[in-house]
Amino acid sequence: MSAGAHLRIPATYVNALIRQYRDVLDDDAISLDLAKLETNSGIAQTDIQSLFALIEALNKQVGPEWPIEASFAWRSQMHGTIDVAARSARTLGDALNVFARFGRVRAPFAVINKNVWSKTTALKIQPSVSMEDSVWQALAEFIMLSTTAILNQITDDRLSGVTFEMPNRTFQHKQSLEDAFGVPTQFGGTQFTMTFTNETCSLVLPFHDPLLFKNTVEQLQSETEQLSHHNWIVEDVRRLLSSQNHIRPSAQFVADELGLSRRSLVRKLTANQTSFRTMLDDHLKERATKMLGQDKMSKEAISEALGYTDRTSFSRACRRWFDI
Repeated sequence: MSAGAHLRIPATYVNALIRQYRDVLDDDAISLDLAKLETNSGIAQTDIQSLFALIEALNKQVGPEWPIEASFAWRSQMHGTIDVAARSARTLGDALNVFARFGRVRAPFAVINKNVWSKTTALKIQPSVSMEDSVWQALAEFIMLSTTAILNQITDDRLSGVTFEMPNRTFQHKQSLEDAFGVPTQFGGTQFTMTFTNETCSLVLPFHDPLLFKNTVEQLQSETEQLSHHNWIVEDVRRLLSSQNHIRPSAQFVADELGLSRRSLVRKLTANQTSFRTMLDDHLKERATKMLGQDKMSKEAISEALGYTDRTSFSRACRRWFDI
């Protein structure tokens, strides 16, 4: 994944966090973020690396539970058009579509995939750029807290039929986090996931406004287009390949995870001068290089871990990759 150093985010959250924690943050951490704020088309923005540096400072000097304390920054009023679109949607399911389609407008460092099954609908939150695990954990908690705040308000505090899943990491603040979410939360999963019953998704929202919803969605589409210069599709495919080390994902699997048809995935990758086969091959080569360098696995075990059906196919791949 690209480090995304050129990505820029709204400075609203950065400014709010700095104002709240100015007394406990190092001066260097504060100046790093404030100095890089600039105005772009009338919207105050900062680069994404400044945000990451601020999160690292908060984790170190405030503690990993700071996202829970920062309710002033994740309350719904801070989220601009995203909040308005979700609030004016017809159903809670429509609001979830807003988060999945347009979440990057406010948080370009993350991608929210929406998966619909027979009885439930899930929002899966994953990083779109490289960052430290501790930084991603804090930001993912921040996203989930923000989403919960919006959903509680737009349902008039009638939100039910929801469960959260947190990845298998060390959480020293499990109970505080579950209390802040206000919904059953499972720890030890594979990723940050918010799951809703489809009955909950069909809930008609009390503040539905068709015209306002239409106008705000159009505005969000326009804001999303401003991010279109960034090759999201390539980063998304790399992210999904990296997150599925226990299986060998197919092009159809990746397309489904991204909410695309297989044909659309092929077309988008071609437009970025690559293909799924090329990206999968690069991913397998990278994994094979790491495994071969560890001297702890036999070639047979590596071949199986990479999803090759026979040793001969793996040997041919190694000759192609390493010229041996």
